[in-house]
Amino acid sequence: MNLDRRRALMALTIAGLLWGSTVPLSKIALGWLPPGWLTAIRFAVAAAVLLTATRSRLRAAWSPAILASGALGYGGTVLLQNAGITRTSVSHAALLIGTAPVLVAIIAAVWHRSFARPVAWAGFAVSLMGVGLVAAGGGGGANLAGDGMVLASVLLSAVFTVGQTRLLRGRDPIAVTAVQFLGAALATAPFSALTEGVPSAPASTGSLVAVIALIAGGTLLPFTLFAFG
Repeated sequence: MNLDRRRALMALTIAGLLWGSTVPLSKIALGWLPPGWLTAIRFAVAAAVLLTATRSRLRAAWSPAILASGALGYGGTVLLQNAGITRTSVSHAALLIGTAPVLVAIIAAVWHRSFARPVAWAGFAVSLMGVGLVAAGGGGGANLAGDGMVLASVLLSAVFTVGQTRLLRGRDPIAVTAVQFLGAALATAPFSALTEGVPSAPASTGSLVAVIALIAGGTLLPFTLFAFG
């Protein structure tokens, strides 16, 4: 395995580990901010940081397609996920988000005609069986509508993940991520203002810390590592 591949796999592994914390953090943050505003603030702050850091490389990364992909692939996905998390349990949301690798593999197989090894498909099948068994149990604050929203967000994210490879080809991954974050913020902020009104002050120190952790450890770092990987 060459060095570039090792770095890519390491980046994707760290991104996955960091994303594992976003569901419980979002549940806490949603005690203060509604789904739209949590999404808008999360990506607006992250966009400001990355746009500043990549300002000399933005020209090549700037295009309507990349801006729109961020609006839908990041903004739409996370907004839908947040709406689902408010209606279901943390355990159910986390389990459903865990189906993403299976959906990515299926979509990639159809879209790019690429196929995972049999052992990977066996792992995917076991994963889906486990998710199905736990989800079928219900309870713990789980809700079918909330589960459906989270699953829809995972499907949208999987499509975005597979399509992202074409958008990133020949471009700086961090600069592309910065533009996509901006697209997400521009799409979700007006929606939030129209449907959710003006956000209130933090309900607690914990919810404020959760939002900060989501921006830094759940958005800036993992999405950038994902694009690099």
